[in-house]
Amino acid sequence: MQTGGRGWWMVVAATLLLAQAVGAEMDPPRVTAKAAIVVDARSGSVLWAQAPDERLPPASTTKVMTAVLALESGRLSDRVEASPQACMVAPSKVNLRPGQRLILEDLVYAILLNSANDASIAIAEHLSPNVEAFGDRMTRRAHLLGATRTNFVNPHGLTQDGHYSTVRDLATIFRYALAVPKFREVLGTKSVVVGVENSTRRIALRSHNRFLDAYRIPVIGKTGYTIAAKKCFVGAGRYGDREIIIALMGSRDLWGDARRLLEFGFDGDLPPEVRPGAKGRRVASEATPARVARRPERSVAVATAKSSRAPQYAIHVGTFDQKERALRLQRALGRRGFDVAVDQLSAGRGKKRRIQYRVQVGPYKNRGQAESAARTMAAQVDLPTRVVQR
Repeated sequence: MQTGGRGWWMVVAATLLLAQAVGAEMDPPRVTAKAAIVVDARSGSVLWAQAPDERLPPASTTKVMTAVLALESGRLSDRVEASPQACMVAPSKVNLRPGQRLILEDLVYAILLNSANDASIAIAEHLSPNVEAFGDRMTRRAHLLGATRTNFVNPHGLTQDGHYSTVRDLATIFRYALAVPKFREVLGTKSVVVGVENSTRRIALRSHNRFLDAYRIPVIGKTGYTIAAKKCFVGAGRYGDREIIIALMGSRDLWGDARRLLEFGFDGDLPPEVRPGAKGRRVASEATPARVARRPERSVAVATAKSSRAPQYAIHVGTFDQKERALRLQRALGRRGFDVAVDQLSAGRGKKRRIQYRVQVGPYKNRGQAESAARTMAAQVDLPTRVVQR
């Protein structure tokens, strides 16, 4: 009788644990985004969605469709000449100058890594009679893929009347793009240097996607931001035999939202985060924005990790006594497409201890890439810069 009672309680406990586990799996992710979606890449099934069909400005996630048309054109080796109109478009851009020629494939890298608006216009003008005609092509292609609530009027995603999409449509387009040759390869590139054919100029490109190498698994994708659109992202993470696509529009906490969607999509079945001292990689906690305010007590671990790697370089922009000033500059440069970090520094002890905040862009693999990026930055912003070794 006692054994039977114990067995009954074991069954009850197991049932309660199972119910709790199922409940945990079914809890929807909490996001700051206006609209969000999680999709199984293999089947196309929607695993969870919030306002999936609300039409919103897509910002630079638009460039996924621009890249698809370029990659499918069969003309990746074409030499594309930048027009004055392309060079006058608002940042972000790679600072093309009228008459400069780049390979079409390199322009695809520029739009997907650096989110270059000038490169987007150059692609549109090369593959269609004009930007308007290319926008029509983008819309027709999107509708053929099933993204019927989307309308594109430009190739870059800057705010314009009649330019909109939905998270469902962004996920649909991205799911198709994953099968387009070279698409994964380009988005999986952290940084690359491309040349200008009729110039000695070289252009350093660097992905804006923090989750490419700073998350539990590599996540490829395209970011976007405008004042009207807020923060946007569409991308995919693969682990084991599963691949999950996520799309976010109108987010206030982009990487926090993306993390929650991915962990929901994979049912929490992901490798653990890598901490300082483990293979030299550090992942910020969900409560702390990535790459902001590195704590002094971690400096020893970070320095130890770096000592085992090849030297990296960054563009030093400034050091401030006030954290808000540093963060304000970070946001301003981030809106222009630069990957900006704010590091907290401390000097002295006790009452003489002084806290400062250092603003840097990068890192870059070598000094040449950093110097090229610094020249591009100097042409866009009036700030003193210098290349430093990290």
